[in-house]
Amino acid sequence: MRYVFGLLCVCALGVMPAVGCDLSPDPRTCAGVVCPDDGNECTWESCGCGVGWFCSPTCESHWVNNGTDCTFDGLSGVCVSGVCGENLCEDVVCEDDNACTDNTCDYVDGTCQFPPMECDDRNECTEDTCNPADGCNYRPVEGLTYCLGAPAEICKAGACVPLPTDACTNAEDLVVVCDPSFDDEVATCALGAFLDPAGTALCLIANTDVSADCVICYAGCMFGSECTAPCRTAPHSEECANCLAFIGCDCLGDLTSACPPDGTMFDVRAFEAQP
Repeated sequence: MRYVFGLLCVCALGVMPAVGCDLSPDPRTCAGVVCPDDGNECTWESCGCGVGWFCSPTCESHWVNNGTDCTFDGLSGVCVSGVCGENLCEDVVCEDDNACTDNTCDYVDGTCQFPPMECDDRNECTEDTCNPADGCNYRPVEGLTYCLGAPAEICKAGACVPLPTDACTNAEDLVVVCDPSFDDEVATCALGAFLDPAGTALCLIANTDVSADCVICYAGCMFGSECTAPCRTAPHSEECANCLAFIGCDCLGDLTSACPPDGTMFDVRAFEAQP
């Protein structure tokens, strides 16, 4: 009795005993407990610990996956809900001639099931569709699409790629970007696109002399990230620069250092904002 009481106390204090339960880490785990096989091919055994102040190691039985092979009356069987039974799907052929469905047999009653196939490649740079003749198709998205939640990454040829780190640091682009009038153009394009970074970038590509890589970077960093608030009204401020540096918008560079306080007075040509 003293040994049992000591074992319970050790468990309650969270110290791993030689045999019993471990209260830490969570979830509780057994130590030194070997659970005997119950002789059922359709189950597997493990040790679990009860809840409460005192731990209690208990052997538990779990079902194997439905469809697992087993022996039923000396013949090939199949496990369903932890019980071995006749394999009703053994001679069943399920085919609906549709490449967009999974052809499966229900082990419970031997009937065919044709659930829709999931065509999702977890790639936001592709459009996932299914054709009954040939199955899943993954076509690269068209147009300008930002991806992975990163303001300086876009979809190209079905893949998410980063923009060049020097997209906006060349002299030609800085002449325009640093001009105070460029901020007005950005504001007009952004409002016309309802602050959508892709729409803003397309508007700037069409109506300014800034390179495509630079405006894609500029619009993504300014309007497709948490830096929208500090950067929209003061893109050349130190607060904006610090925010962009924090999120890794390297393609934009440091406009605070690159742009003179009064701008370059570059005459940007007129433009018409897209709706």
